[in-house]
Amino acid sequence: MTRHLSTLTAVLFLAAAQPAVAQDQPPFAPDLLRFSEILGAVSYLDTLCGAPESGAWRRQMQALLDAQEMSPDDRRKYVDVYNRGHRTFATVHRNCTDQTRSVLRGYMAEGEAIATRLEQRFGRAPG
Repeated sequence: MTRHLSTLTAVLFLAAAQPAVAQDQPPFAPDLLRFSEILGAVSYLDTLCGAPESGAWRRQMQALLDAQEMSPDDRRKYVDVYNRGHRTFATVHRNCTDQTRSVLRGYMAEGEAIATRLEQRFGRAPG
């Protein structure tokens, strides 16, 4: 889990270095939107399955939002997809099952793949 957080945090530093603006969306905006949706899904599923620290994924999402210099409308898009990711699984998964853990692992892998792709394409995080 720590490795995933480190990779995801690297993307947040990357996002801070290249702010999004409404009239000129950066080339990484679609990936960050998908990343936001994944954070919402993982936030719900990880908590459902007994994550040791509740709220870690929400804080990651907040850090992503804080790192961007975006209009309120653009910010709303990110919040909406995060919430959609959260709600989608809240309606289907009520208990942590083997299937829930499998879905969680898949989303974690997809989030890590997006983070890696962004790092490779747009540069590494400082430090």
